[in-house]
Amino acid sequence: MRNIKLTLEYDGTGFRGFQRQPRLRTVQGVLEERFSQVLREPVKVIGAGRTDAGVHAAGQVANFGTTRPVPIERLAGVLNAALPSDVKVQRCEVVGEGFHARRSARSRRYAYAVIERDCPSPLLGRFALISPMKLSDERMAEAAAGLVGRHDFRVFQAAGSETRTTERTLMRLECSRRGERITITAEADSFLYQMVRLMVGGLLAVGRGELPPGALRAALESGERPSGAKGPAPACGLCLMQVSYEDGSA
Repeated sequence: MRNIKLTLEYDGTGFRGFQRQPRLRTVQGVLEERFSQVLREPVKVIGAGRTDAGVHAAGQVANFGTTRPVPIERLAGVLNAALPSDVKVQRCEVVGEGFHARRSARSRRYAYAVIERDCPSPLLGRFALISPMKLSDERMAEAAAGLVGRHDFRVFQAAGSETRTTERTLMRLECSRRGERITITAEADSFLYQMVRLMVGGLLAVGRGELPPGALRAALESGERPSGAKGPAPACGLCLMQVSYEDGSA
């Protein structure tokens, strides 16, 4: 049996997240259904990141096993012909049997897009948060820097999560501006349930002047969410950009 590594791109708007759920349309569910049909054998897909409902991906990584002898250079085309328009395979490669998309991953990198505009945008609003209020990206960057490192991030975890430990290593949390667009980039060894969106929600509160820049670091240390934080940022602005592995592959 060959172990196939996939790089996936999808528009998360029409999915109830990555992970398979009964009677709901999910990325994993669609992949397994369509791959099983086209390869004519049961297929189980393992994803590197369990993106939430509405979250997008430009560089999701997955793997599955198959006995079918489809040439690897043709496999992406064969699989894409069976997939709907909102999820597609960007790259296929044969990897060792020990490769596991989630367990073998060294880090995941997400980007959150915010666009400052007075009016809603039917086009841009599908992939970014439209903010009618001007945000201070300088204050947001200051707040973000205080969260980088190895910490207990339980305060940035949504209810309903099951995890052995809430300690994570946040390697990068940056805010950058280009005109009306602010991009928040987060990279960690792994993320808790809705951790990125909760951190972004806090950063947006800082950017609006509702919280001081030091409030997020104080929350991290106390384990109590700041009263001015309004919960997770909307899913539409979040995209899984890249999953990195020890061998340098992505």
